[in-house]
Amino acid sequence: MAENARTQLVKYLTGAHAMEKQALLLLSRGAAIVGDEEVARIFRAHRLQTEEHERYVSERLQALGAGPSKLKDAAMQAGGLAVGAVAQAAPDTPILLARTAFAFENLEIASYRLIWELAQRAGDDETAAVAGRILEQEEAAAELVAGTFPRMVELTLGEPARSPLPGVTPLGKPSERPAGDAAPRGAAELQGRLVRQAGRPAARYRVADRRRARARAELRRARPSDLGHQARRRRVSE
Repeated sequence: MAENARTQLVKYLTGAHAMEKQALLLLSRGAAIVGDEEVARIFRAHRLQTEEHERYVSERLQALGAGPSKLKDAAMQAGGLAVGAVAQAAPDTPILLARTAFAFENLEIASYRLIWELAQRAGDDETAAVAGRILEQEEAAAELVAGTFPRMVELTLGEPARSPLPGVTPLGKPSERPAGDAAPRGAAELQGRLVRQAGRPAARYRVADRRRARARAELRRARPSDLGHQARRRRVSE
């Protein structure tokens, strides 16, 4: 059972790596053609996280004795370029971008939930921790994209872009931020945090050493729907 789960885990991690490669292209292209700097800032901020996701997944594949699939990566990147070209040529570019980005974030959410389940069954706590961390960020990104919908409709209809947008900071889901923390503050703070965190040893995956044993125990007991709640508890305790 564990060996079969490991085989499936490698398969879906490989697919997730290809997805992250495609996401990098979509986010870059979306930021360039959306026609609104505030929305573009949201896309660019999540691209920074996506770069980390791609690296984390690649490291887990290597740890499992595998590696990214160049064929899958190339196919997904080609798909990303095609989607971007279609969106740019359409008269309703902002709405198409919003729909594509939201659908893609939810595809990633489903993928990392399943990867988390497979990692649990394979007894791979490191991969489960990585999947849980990425899952939390993808859920937050989906909320950020959904928060752009009114603005995207305004842009498509040629109306003044007046609808407020969720801020890219602080980190986490906009729906879970304390009152007063939702105002946009730009991507600079987020970028600084991500750069600092990326410099930590990769094996820690942004989980402090002194909490690592506790985090593993929580992940063994948790359902995927509990991951966001546990992550919030860890942030509060820190």
